Amino acid sequence: MTFTGVGPGRASLRALGWLASVGASPPEPLQLVMGCSERVAYDHVRRLEAAGLVHRVPMRLGQGALIVLTRNGAQEAGQPASRAPRSVGPSTWAHASACAWVSAWLHVRGRTWWGERELLDDQDEWRYRLTYEDHRGTVRMTHRPDLAVQIAPGPVAIEVELQRKTARRLHGILAMYARLSDDDGPLGGVIYITDRTDVAELVARSADYVGLCNPAISFRTMRDVKAQTHAAARGHLADVGTARRR
Repeated sequence: MTFTGVGPGRASLRALGWLASVGASPPEPLQLVMGCSERVAYDHVRRLEAAGLVHRVPMRLGQGALIVLTRNGAQEAGQPASRAPRSVGPSTWAHASACAWVSAWLHVRGRTWWGERELLDDQDEWRYRLTYEDHRGTVRMTHRPDLAVQIAPGPVAIEVELQRKTARRLHGILAMYARLSDDDGPLGGVIYITDRTDVAELVARSADYVGLCNPAISFRTMRDVKAQTHAAARGHLADVGTARRR
Protein backbone atom coordinates (compact mmCIF):
# COMPACT_ATOMS: atom_id res chain seq x y z
CA MET A 1 0.00 0.00 0.00
CA THR A 2 1.24 3.51 -0.82
CA PHE A 3 -0.14 6.84 0.28
CA THR A 4 -0.28 8.69 -3.02
CA GLY A 5 -2.53 11.76 -2.74
CA VAL A 6 -2.52 11.76 1.07
CA GLY A 7 -1.14 14.90 2.72
CA PRO A 8 1.58 14.92 5.38
CA GLY A 9 0.48 13.33 8.65
CA ARG A 10 2.02 13.39 12.12
CA ALA A 11 4.86 11.02 11.23
CA SER A 12 5.72 13.09 8.15
CA LEU A 13 5.73 16.28 10.21
CA ARG A 14 7.94 14.70 12.89
CA ALA A 15 10.44 13.93 10.15
CA LEU A 16 10.10 17.52 8.97
CA GLY A 17 10.91 18.72 12.50
CA TRP A 18 14.16 16.75 12.47
CA LEU A 19 14.99 18.06 9.01
CA ALA A 20 14.49 21.62 10.28
CA SER A 21 17.53 21.08 12.51
CA VAL A 22 19.55 19.46 9.73
CA GLY A 23 18.65 21.30 6.53
CA ALA A 24 19.30 18.45 4.10
CA SER A 25 19.63 14.69 4.36
CA PRO A 26 20.02 11.58 2.23
CA PRO A 27 17.03 9.23 2.51
CA GLU A 28 18.70 6.60 4.71
CA PRO A 29 19.42 8.62 7.88
CA LEU A 30 15.96 10.21 7.59
CA GLN A 31 14.44 6.74 7.37
CA LEU A 32 16.30 5.63 10.50
CA VAL A 33 15.11 8.69 12.39
CA MET A 34 11.53 7.91 11.35
CA GLY A 35 11.91 4.27 12.38
CA CYS A 36 10.18 2.80 9.36
CA SER A 37 10.91 0.85 6.21
CA GLU A 38 12.50 2.38 3.14
CA ARG A 39 9.20 2.20 1.26
CA VAL A 40 7.21 3.93 4.00
CA ALA A 41 9.88 6.61 4.39
CA TYR A 42 9.74 7.23 0.63
CA ASP A 43 5.97 7.71 0.86
CA HIS A 44 6.40 10.24 3.67
CA VAL A 45 8.96 12.16 1.62
CA ARG A 46 6.57 12.17 -1.35
CA ARG A 47 3.86 13.68 0.86
CA LEU A 48 6.20 16.38 2.12
CA GLU A 49 7.43 17.09 -1.40
CA ALA A 50 3.91 17.32 -2.81
CA ALA A 51 3.05 19.83 -0.08
CA GLY A 52 6.09 21.97 -0.97
CA LEU A 53 7.75 21.36 2.38
CA VAL A 54 10.87 19.63 0.98
CA HIS A 55 12.48 19.24 -2.42
CA ARG A 56 14.95 16.71 -3.75
CA VAL A 57 18.39 17.53 -5.14
CA PRO A 58 19.85 14.72 -7.29
CA MET A 59 23.51 14.05 -6.59
CA ARG A 60 26.03 12.26 -8.81
CA LEU A 61 25.08 9.01 -10.49
CA GLY A 62 24.74 6.30 -7.85
CA GLN A 63 24.62 8.73 -4.91
CA GLY A 64 20.86 9.20 -4.86
CA ALA A 65 19.33 12.53 -3.84
CA LEU A 66 19.37 14.89 -0.90
CA ILE A 67 16.04 15.74 0.71
CA VAL A 68 16.20 19.48 1.35
CA LEU A 69 14.02 21.60 3.62
CA THR A 70 12.16 24.46 1.91
CA ARG A 71 11.27 27.81 3.43
CA ASN A 72 7.65 26.67 3.67
CA GLY A 73 8.84 23.48 5.31
CA ALA A 74 10.79 25.39 7.94
CA GLN A 75 7.75 27.49 8.78
CA GLU A 76 5.50 24.41 8.87
CA ALA A 77 7.92 22.94 11.43
CA GLY A 78 7.51 26.09 13.55
CA GLN A 79 10.94 27.49 12.68
CA PRO A 80 12.05 30.63 10.83
CA ALA A 81 12.21 30.37 7.05
CA SER A 82 15.97 30.97 7.31
CA ARG A 83 16.34 27.35 8.49
CA ALA A 84 16.01 26.32 4.82
CA PRO A 85 19.41 26.11 3.09
CA ARG A 86 19.88 28.80 0.46
CA SER A 87 21.62 26.38 -1.90
CA VAL A 88 22.86 22.80 -1.88
CA GLY A 89 25.49 22.34 -4.58
CA PRO A 90 28.01 19.64 -5.46
CA SER A 91 30.69 21.16 -3.23
CA THR A 92 28.43 20.73 -0.17
CA TRP A 93 26.81 17.35 -0.87
CA ALA A 94 29.32 15.22 1.02
CA HIS A 95 29.41 17.48 4.05
CA ALA A 96 25.61 17.84 4.18
CA SER A 97 25.23 14.04 3.98
CA ALA A 98 27.81 13.45 6.72
CA CYS A 99 26.22 16.03 9.03
CA ALA A 100 22.81 14.40 8.47
CA TRP A 101 24.25 11.03 9.49
CA VAL A 102 25.75 12.56 12.65
CA SER A 103 22.41 14.22 13.43
CA ALA A 104 20.62 10.87 13.05
CA TRP A 105 23.30 9.20 15.21
CA LEU A 106 22.58 11.67 18.02
CA HIS A 107 18.81 11.63 17.54
CA VAL A 108 18.14 7.88 17.54
CA ARG A 109 20.36 7.45 20.59
CA GLY A 110 18.24 9.94 22.52
CA ARG A 111 20.85 12.67 22.90
CA THR A 112 20.11 16.37 23.35
CA TRP A 113 21.74 17.92 20.31
CA TRP A 114 21.89 20.98 18.09
CA GLY A 115 21.99 20.63 14.32
CA GLU A 116 23.76 22.75 11.75
CA ARG A 117 20.72 24.94 11.01
CA GLU A 118 20.14 25.55 14.74
CA LEU A 119 23.74 26.64 15.23
CA LEU A 120 23.42 29.02 12.27
CA ASP A 121 20.26 30.50 13.80
CA ASP A 122 21.94 31.14 17.16
CA GLN A 123 25.23 32.57 15.99
CA ASP A 124 25.80 34.71 19.09
CA GLU A 125 26.13 31.55 21.20
CA TRP A 126 27.93 29.25 18.78
CA ARG A 127 30.24 31.52 16.79
CA TYR A 128 33.64 31.91 18.43
CA ARG A 129 36.64 34.13 17.81
CA LEU A 130 39.56 32.47 16.06
CA THR A 131 43.09 33.85 15.67
CA TYR A 132 46.09 32.25 13.97
CA GLU A 133 49.21 33.16 12.02
CA ASP A 134 49.85 32.31 8.38
CA HIS A 135 51.60 33.81 5.35
CA ARG A 136 49.19 36.78 5.48
CA GLY A 137 50.15 37.60 9.05
CA THR A 138 47.64 37.47 11.89
CA VAL A 139 44.28 36.11 10.74
CA ARG A 140 41.23 36.99 12.81
CA MET A 141 37.92 35.38 11.97
CA THR A 142 35.03 33.51 13.55
CA HIS A 143 34.35 29.79 13.59
CA ARG A 144 31.40 27.63 14.59
CA PRO A 145 31.18 23.85 14.96
CA ASP A 146 29.10 21.75 12.60
CA LEU A 147 26.88 20.34 15.36
CA ALA A 148 26.83 20.09 19.15
CA VAL A 149 25.64 17.61 21.77
CA GLN A 150 24.89 17.95 25.46
CA ILE A 151 27.29 15.83 27.51
CA ALA A 152 28.11 16.48 31.17
CA PRO A 153 29.56 18.84 32.26
CA GLY A 154 28.54 20.96 29.27
CA PRO A 155 27.81 21.10 25.54
CA VAL A 156 30.39 19.46 23.29
CA ALA A 157 31.13 20.80 19.81
CA ILE A 158 31.21 18.39 16.87
CA GLU A 159 33.44 18.88 13.83
CA VAL A 160 32.71 16.77 10.74
CA GLU A 161 36.10 16.83 9.06
CA LEU A 162 36.13 15.39 5.54
CA GLN A 163 39.14 17.29 4.18
CA ARG A 164 42.51 18.44 5.51
CA LYS A 165 42.81 21.99 6.77
CA THR A 166 46.11 23.85 6.71
CA ALA A 167 48.17 23.09 9.79
CA ARG A 168 48.18 26.70 10.98
CA ARG A 169 44.43 27.13 10.65
CA LEU A 170 43.88 23.82 12.39
CA HIS A 171 46.21 24.90 15.22
CA GLY A 172 44.10 28.02 15.59
CA ILE A 173 40.82 26.10 15.72
CA LEU A 174 42.13 23.59 18.25
CA ALA A 175 43.69 26.33 20.40
CA MET A 176 40.25 27.97 20.35
CA TYR A 177 38.65 24.73 21.58
CA ALA A 178 41.33 24.37 24.26
CA ARG A 179 40.44 27.84 25.52
CA LEU A 180 36.68 27.19 25.35
CA SER A 181 37.03 23.84 27.16
CA ASP A 182 39.10 25.03 30.13
CA ASP A 183 37.64 25.15 33.65
CA ASP A 184 35.79 28.43 33.02
CA GLY A 185 34.92 27.81 29.37
CA PRO A 186 31.43 27.28 27.92
CA LEU A 187 32.21 23.93 26.24
CA GLY A 188 32.89 20.48 27.58
CA GLY A 189 35.13 19.66 24.62
CA VAL A 190 35.02 18.73 20.95
CA ILE A 191 34.40 15.53 18.97
CA TYR A 192 36.07 15.13 15.58
CA ILE A 193 34.35 12.81 13.11
CA THR A 194 36.23 11.65 10.01
CA ASP A 195 36.92 8.50 8.01
CA ARG A 196 40.28 9.75 6.76
CA THR A 197 43.23 8.44 8.77
CA ASP A 198 45.47 11.26 7.59
CA VAL A 199 42.95 13.87 8.76
CA ALA A 200 42.51 12.20 12.17
CA GLU A 201 46.28 11.98 12.63
CA LEU A 202 46.76 15.64 11.68
CA VAL A 203 44.05 16.74 14.13
CA ALA A 204 45.54 14.58 16.89
CA ARG A 205 49.04 16.05 16.35
CA SER A 206 47.68 19.58 16.29
CA ALA A 207 45.62 19.00 19.44
CA ASP A 208 48.69 17.70 21.24
CA TYR A 209 50.67 20.73 20.04
CA VAL A 210 48.17 23.21 21.52
CA GLY A 211 47.53 21.21 24.70
CA LEU A 212 44.01 19.99 23.92
CA CYS A 213 43.94 16.50 25.45
CA ASN A 214 41.51 13.70 26.21
CA PRO A 215 38.74 13.94 27.46
CA ALA A 216 38.37 17.44 25.99
CA ILE A 217 38.91 16.00 22.50
CA SER A 218 37.76 12.64 21.13
CA PHE A 219 37.41 11.00 17.73
CA ARG A 220 34.79 8.96 15.88
CA THR A 221 34.71 7.54 12.37
CA MET A 222 31.76 7.94 10.03
CA ARG A 223 31.79 4.16 9.73
CA ASP A 224 31.12 3.86 13.47
CA VAL A 225 28.52 6.64 13.37
CA LYS A 226 26.53 4.80 10.69
CA ALA A 227 26.85 1.40 12.39
CA GLN A 228 25.71 2.79 15.76
CA THR A 229 22.83 4.64 14.13
CA HIS A 230 21.60 1.42 12.50
CA ALA A 231 21.99 -0.51 15.77
CA ALA A 232 20.09 2.09 17.80
CA ALA A 233 17.30 2.25 15.21
CA ARG A 234 16.98 -1.56 15.23
CA GLY A 235 16.88 -1.54 19.02
CA HIS A 236 14.12 1.06 19.01
CA LEU A 237 12.04 -0.96 16.53
CA ALA A 238 12.51 -4.09 18.65
CA ASP A 239 11.34 -2.20 21.75
CA VAL A 240 8.28 -0.94 19.89
CA GLY A 241 7.48 -4.44 18.67
CA THR A 242 7.80 -5.86 22.20
CA ALA A 243 5.56 -3.16 23.63
CA ARG A 244 2.87 -3.86 21.00
CA ARG A 245 2.85 -7.58 21.80
CA ARG A 246 2.22 -7.00 25.50
